Amino acid sequence: MNRLLTLIILLLIASICNAQFDIKGTVISKEYGENLPGVVIVELGTENGTTTDLDGNFQLTVTNPNATLEISSIGFVTKQVKLNGEHTLSIDLKLDCIRDFFDSQSISVYALSGVLNNPIGGQLDFAFPYFSRGTLITSVSYQSDLDDKSFINGKLEYKHFIFNCDLDFDLNWYHRRVNFTDFRSVTNSFETNFNYGNFRITAGYSNLNFDNPMMEEVQNFSAPVVGLGTWVNTTPMQILITGKVALYGNRTEMVSQARFYTKYVELFVNYYQLDTFSELTIGIGKKFGYWLKSQRQFKKQHKK
Repeated sequence: MNRLLTLIILLLIASICNAQFDIKGTVISKEYGENLPGVVIVELGTENGTTTDLDGNFQLTVTNPNATLEISSIGFVTKQVKLNGEHTLSIDLKLDCIRDFFDSQSISVYALSGVLNNPIGGQLDFAFPYFSRGTLITSVSYQSDLDDKSFINGKLEYKHFIFNCDLDFDLNWYHRRVNFTDFRSVTNSFETNFNYGNFRITAGYSNLNFDNPMMEEVQNFSAPVVGLGTWVNTTPMQILITGKVALYGNRTEMVSQARFYTKYVELFVNYYQLDTFSELTIGIGKKFGYWLKSQRQFKKQHKK
């Protein structure tokens, strides 16, 4: 009886030993191909696991050659890999993209000065709270020479209506009115910004009503809008440089801007040209955040 019991125990031990399966491997970043240290590898459904060393290598003994491994690391998408009897593995992890935007719930006030035609003006921007996937931003500015010249700009922008780790798209409607010595004009344009990393491509369609006192009727033009932009990131500030153009037959509308974001104030230089009218505008202002009632209550409760 004792011999039989001993034999059974030995068979069980042998069975357990045979069930163990040694594996080794390396974990790398899918985007950059770099070896990743500190990655957690766990045999799914068990507490059996290990972590990668400084070179991204690991070794682990699992209970089943067809076991599934769960690989996880902060900043990367968790991945499951089935062994299928393989002893050596090369595993790549994809970066987990979490993007934060800080352009909602704000009011911005600017003082404007036109160098060429309209020396006095101001601008007001209002950013709504986030809804759906983005936020809505409105802007209106007015410049004048306090006589017969004026320049009005309006904007309605839906920011980040589509975005992922690399791309985000903005939808824009622009309204511009020019009262000038030679003509009066009204422009409406619908545009999309395609933002990729630090670069921007603008594409859209614009309509121009052009009223020249020398002519008996108002002329109407339509044209595509194309533009480019880029972010320049430096330590004291961020700079956004953009430019776009619309060609209405023999008339050209050009809009360009250099915007400087600092910790305390925002500055920008705008250049606008349409037919014989041009304006170089310098602006300086500040952004103020605001809280909704529910947010103030939540903040107050968590301070206690």
